[in-house]
Amino acid sequence: MIKDFTRFSALFKRISPILIIILLAGVFFRIFHYFDNRSLWEDEVFLASSLVRMSFHDLATLPLDYQQRAPIGFLWLVRLSVILFGNKEMSLRLFPLICGISSIILFVPVARYFVRSNHGVMAAVFIVAIAPPLIYHSVEVKQYGTEFLASVLCLFLYVHFYQKNGIKNLLVWGITGGAILWISFSALFILAGIAIAVSLTFLIKKEWKNLFLHLIPFSIWLFSFAVQYVFFLSKFPEEEWLLQFWRNREAFMPIPPKSLHDILWPFIQIYSLIRYPLGLTWIDLDYKHEYNPILRVMLRQPFLPILVGLLGLKELFVRQKQHLLLFACPVILALIASSLELYPLKERLTVFLAPIFVIVVAKGVDAVYRLRTHSTMKNILIIVLIGAPLFNSTRQIINTSLFGDYKKSRQREAMQYIQQRYKKGDVVYVYWNNLPSFLYYVQTYNFSFNTIYGKDFRKTSTDFRSYFNSLQADFSKIKGNERLWYAYKPYNSLKIGDIENRPNWYYYNVDANSKVLDELAKLGSVKVSYPSSDQETDIRLILYELPLQKK
Repeated sequence: MIKDFTRFSALFKRISPILIIILLAGVFFRIFHYFDNRSLWEDEVFLASSLVRMSFHDLATLPLDYQQRAPIGFLWLVRLSVILFGNKEMSLRLFPLICGISSIILFVPVARYFVRSNHGVMAAVFIVAIAPPLIYHSVEVKQYGTEFLASVLCLFLYVHFYQKNGIKNLLVWGITGGAILWISFSALFILAGIAIAVSLTFLIKKEWKNLFLHLIPFSIWLFSFAVQYVFFLSKFPEEEWLLQFWRNREAFMPIPPKSLHDILWPFIQIYSLIRYPLGLTWIDLDYKHEYNPILRVMLRQPFLPILVGLLGLKELFVRQKQHLLLFACPVILALIASSLELYPLKERLTVFLAPIFVIVVAKGVDAVYRLRTHSTMKNILIIVLIGAPLFNSTRQIINTSLFGDYKKSRQREAMQYIQQRYKKGDVVYVYWNNLPSFLYYVQTYNFSFNTIYGKDFRKTSTDFRSYFNSLQADFSKIKGNERLWYAYKPYNSLKIGDIENRPNWYYYNVDANSKVLDELAKLGSVKVSYPSSDQETDIRLILYELPLQKK
């Protein structure tokens, strides 16, 4: 056992200066954005609203605000941070930050075990440390960064315990794996994949004793999931609005395929994964303008990462079939769950698979360096490959408004802007589409405004005429004040629970916000707009000067 521990601990040792620099860079990027302390974007607000007000008991037994779901272990650990350090953004993001930093450190021995060569290991650690999506989820009040760490931990434990046959070691593997399930829903795919791959390996080799011994940790994992399912997961109803949301984004694998587009779904997913969560694509064009799809793909340059990834799969097939099986099983399970519409595979919900894909790409880097090509050409190819995450992460340091892309929020800044300019006789009207964020920041920062919280009459109206007739009750409260601050999201957003694009009259081929602004223009004249019109934002403020009149 001492010999095994020494061999395993050696994976941490002899870290090259370049690898240390990569790790420090990964830590720096995460800490920089943590202390930059951006506002919570709406998805974070939905979860934070429960975390700042609910007790440990309530988090375990009551539905979360805004129909949110998260592992109970994650909720409790973030709640503990809130109790210890307060209910502001940095307290909420502390546990995800710890997970983000831990994941890049623990990934080093994982990469060294599966990849082996120095070039491949450094490429793998570089991607994990510098990829913008993985940095982002390290400082987000959501569980996705924790799920990435959970996947790394599952692989880390496999490396340490797979060849151990002692009952004590197998019990430890079972208990630690079972505990991981309480901080990550998606760890089920990784652990179940490991169990299937290990069992198949022993079956093929006819190692019956090892197979039965390894049922010890696998049974503990199953028991841990069963307990969690009975007491927590079974209480989450299937929600049609959420299924429809992910169907619209093609997050479920179409089985059987009914069109050419359905047949191409796996290839489209590979392209998407290269961009997110691996962060290996170059320039992203904004979606405010119409660009040629071919131009968009060319600027992202996904071809090299895909090619290197294919080389990595070939390397695994030729040299490490057992590891290929180990990596394939979780992916296959996730695809099966996706085809049954049990788990959507899109953007942030694929972060837990990133360690597997990174290792595959790193194996491809190994293959590149074995090609009979001049070393300069090889170095250029790899620099182009890993240059994209460094380029984009550096841009996000220089211009923090790029960090998080569409998830960049200015809610706190907007409310501070009101507070600094608020006068007696002002009234703040919050449109229904910005209520969750506004309410969170009012409660957290103790802002005090004369506020009208707008009601949502979409479902009881048949067109904009009847809608504005219903809104007159809100608008009548505005009259008699000297100035109006109007706060709203500048896009046709939804409420949690809404079926997308319903009602049709409000969403189809119309800008509902413009119509509301036209209606408000009847009440007064515009004096200030925040932020400036050229900035993309999740909140916009308009200050109206109102004519003097009695209510």
